[in-house]
Amino acid sequence: MALKWIGTRTQERGVFNPAGLSREQGSVSVGSDLLARGSLMLEVSVRPQMHPVNLLRFGALDPWPSGLTVCLEPDGTVRLMMRQGTRHLATALKTTLGSDVQTAHITYIWDAPKRRGRLSVYIPDHGRLWQTEVISPFPLSTRDAQRIITDTDGCMIDPKVAFVAIADAPCPLGPIPGLCGSAAVDTRDGPKTLRDIVPGDFVITQGGRSVRVLWSGSTTVPALGRFAPMILRRPYMSLWDDLVTSRDQRVCLAGSEVEYLFGEERVSTAVRHLEVRNCAGPARPTPHVMTYHQILLETHEIMVVNGALVESFDGSAVLNAPAMTKWSVLADIAPELRPQRVGLAAPVLQGYEALTLTGATIG
Repeated sequence: MALKWIGTRTQERGVFNPAGLSREQGSVSVGSDLLARGSLMLEVSVRPQMHPVNLLRFGALDPWPSGLTVCLEPDGTVRLMMRQGTRHLATALKTTLGSDVQTAHITYIWDAPKRRGRLSVYIPDHGRLWQTEVISPFPLSTRDAQRIITDTDGCMIDPKVAFVAIADAPCPLGPIPGLCGSAAVDTRDGPKTLRDIVPGDFVITQGGRSVRVLWSGSTTVPALGRFAPMILRRPYMSLWDDLVTSRDQRVCLAGSEVEYLFGEERVSTAVRHLEVRNCAGPARPTPHVMTYHQILLETHEIMVVNGALVESFDGSAVLNAPAMTKWSVLADIAPELRPQRVGLAAPVLQGYEALTLTGATIG
């Protein structure tokens, strides 16, 4: 059964639909039945702090005592604490979150029938990923899931939290694809939509080389925070059609200013850093969820997508730690198909660096 996101909450509003956020609101009852498998994800933006912060704190007494707290401590430790009746669960994960101004995805996934779960923290800007096992994880009841999303009195979220989301199955941990499935990638046989590319196909890269596809996949995520869709507008960046991406998808910048400032022929940056230009902006209207696609190549490359130069999937956060691969979008890739060399296709600019390139050609 495919994963469905059933609730999202921001600082402004909460939306809950046990049938799935992409479906019409139905008459599905909400009760004490358990979500035997699921995901709870928070996107947070943090900075160094002196005191522990409860990023999310939920508690209820009816029909039995229950609670869930996600706490960030000054040393970067993330703590998950849960209560169901007389039972308590506590898991701690050591990270460097909060050592700098950082955005992270904190995710708790559980599969109660298999008695296994995972607590994960991923910092997309730096590809840093931490995980720990949650032994005999507690599932959420559908009623508690709804309360976390819609009850602002019973569930507090810190101002640092961009969104909270709940799904009815474990979601992938770590890096996430960032291109729409209708995007066309240059291949040996001409442009081919991303959703139709399969392992074994050959993609034409920036330098005209043919590189084999090792993995092609997709995942559905809440259309919020870093996952909110953006549109790169034609004819900028040599686009022959608009391109929908996530805010973290990286594209390439080139030109004399790039060479002068950074000593590189070409650099890459996240699409969200281009929002100050005319070439990029938020997609409107924004759906509740987005399904993003990507492809993993034999080497990390710059490929041509709708005419623009776009990075292929960067799976280094999990490919460098095979024990984490099985929890990621690359879980189904055969070990012998993992790339032998993992590295960046071009130097990556952070936001303040990208903003200095106001006169650069986007190419």
